[in-house]
Amino acid sequence: MLLRGRLGRRPLAVGVAGSAMALGSGGLAGCQQNYGADVRNMTPQPVFVQISESMSNGGAALRARERLGPGDRKLVGPVRTREGRASVTIDTLPNPQAPVTLPLRPGVNSFNVRQRGDATGGPIEIEEVGP
Repeated sequence: MLLRGRLGRRPLAVGVAGSAMALGSGGLAGCQQNYGADVRNMTPQPVFVQISESMSNGGAALRARERLGPGDRKLVGPVRTREGRASVTIDTLPNPQAPVTLPLRPGVNSFNVRQRGDATGGPIEIEEVGP
């Protein structure tokens, strides 16, 4: 049995048996969890949020990203990654320090983003909210 649909202008055909095998083989790579970041931008400028998965070769794979305007609040993700390998990176421009990267716990993690000192040029501060 084939499920048919359209993706843009290209036809899409997916075998049900092939889909089940693809989904089933994902569990062989190790335990996976859902991760998300509920981010509130309390700065006067946009912030950029990324969720990445650290890879065994030392690199990182980008899983989700969002731009939040001043005063915005968004859920970034959720994404499904291997357990214990998800992190969130938050940055703004200009930021006189390196972007802030924090590990994520399974589920939704909540963060408030503020800026210290100069209203548009100070370093950002990340406050984790909740348990």
